[in-house]
Amino acid sequence: MTVRFDDAWFSARKIAEGVLLEGFDLTVVRDMVGRITVIVDDRVVPVSEEAIAHLGVEIRAGTGNYCSISPVVRASELLDAGNVVESPDALVVQPAGERRGRLSLLERGVVGADWTRLSVNRGRTRITLYGFKGGVGRSTATFMLASHLAALGKCVLVIDLDLESPGVGTLLQSTAELPDYGLVDYLVESAVGNEDGLDLVVRSQNVEVSGNGEVWLAPAGGRPRIGYDYLAKLNRIYFDLPLEQGNGRSMGFAGRLARSVEACETEVARRSRTPDIVLLDSRAGIHDVAAVAIAQLSDMSLLFAANTEATWAGYQTLFSQWGLDSAWAAEIRLRLKMVASMVPGLKQESYLADFRDRAQVCFSETLYEDVSGVDPDAYNPGPEDLTAPHAPLPILFTNDLVGLDTSHSQGWRTSEFVVAAFGDFLDGVTSLIPDVGKFPGEHLDG
Repeated sequence: MTVRFDDAWFSARKIAEGVLLEGFDLTVVRDMVGRITVIVDDRVVPVSEEAIAHLGVEIRAGTGNYCSISPVVRASELLDAGNVVESPDALVVQPAGERRGRLSLLERGVVGADWTRLSVNRGRTRITLYGFKGGVGRSTATFMLASHLAALGKCVLVIDLDLESPGVGTLLQSTAELPDYGLVDYLVESAVGNEDGLDLVVRSQNVEVSGNGEVWLAPAGGRPRIGYDYLAKLNRIYFDLPLEQGNGRSMGFAGRLARSVEACETEVARRSRTPDIVLLDSRAGIHDVAAVAIAQLSDMSLLFAANTEATWAGYQTLFSQWGLDSAWAAEIRLRLKMVASMVPGLKQESYLADFRDRAQVCFSETLYEDVSGVDPDAYNPGPEDLTAPHAPLPILFTNDLVGLDTSHSQGWRTSEFVVAAFGDFLDGVTSLIPDVGKFPGEHLDG
């Protein structure tokens, strides 16, 4: 019988769980094509050849063509065992017990690992705007939020991270007035130590703000001109820097993207003042840029969604990755807030009620805690809890926004239909920002 991809992973895990009873620490590794290797940590407790051979036979039988050439490897035989056995990307699914070894799972994929590399920016000044599906008005919402926060006196930096399909940049600034360089330029130039002196940001001329407010833009790419090859740069940004080009250490794409964001923040601070709030307009879908933006660069992410089956299936897939580990789930869920985009005005109440119910189910099955257990303090807010991550901030749909060319529509941001569409969203986000209102999840601390 043919062993398929999912079945091979499940089988390898079950086989490894049986071996744990013998007291060995195991790491089950799946490589980029799905082949599986079990690393037995024999650096402290010796493992017999018979045990290694027996485990190899079981892994071969259970994983079929997804078995690696060497299905079982001793940690003592690896050049750098710690890079595997103690990898920060390894998920511990069975901790070591009195008579039981530890079991860890380690994915070595090309895409997707950054979704579970969580880190915390305690400054809480960065907000990611993300949609699993495109076409939900995310870039327009980013423009509106930046304008709104600037009107409150904030210095706002908008960074266009939708590198494959830039959009917010042209809302904030005319193409001719973009800076000479953008995010892709920093990523390319910094790979060879050539990043100093790049002109990365510009103060928006499309946002009229009175008082102390400012809106700055860091576009995905620089001002279009003869000899400027955006596509050639885009094709070269997603790789990890090798050891010799990372100042004595290797640097992954996440670290490189973080440095580019910091460079933009530093440039705004040098030319004006430190940004109060940074808005990251992220790419849609399961993409490395979105993974880094949500999991590592920001402490609040606004998740845009239309109330469709495809949308909730997508978010279920994404949330399930975080839900594999209770610590990940507990950390990430407090950073999230759903946004119901394109809410029909005539059916607003019923639409939002159904959206909230479906969102609560999605969170409950993945990121919320199991209320059927014995813990009376398990975090699983009900559908009607408007402070919970699943409770959406609404953006109303209006036909006047369809096909709107903002570059030729003066005063569109303050028009009656736009103010009505975005009012609740803007007020809701403002209430969640530190120094302006509460941050998601702070109600849990009392």
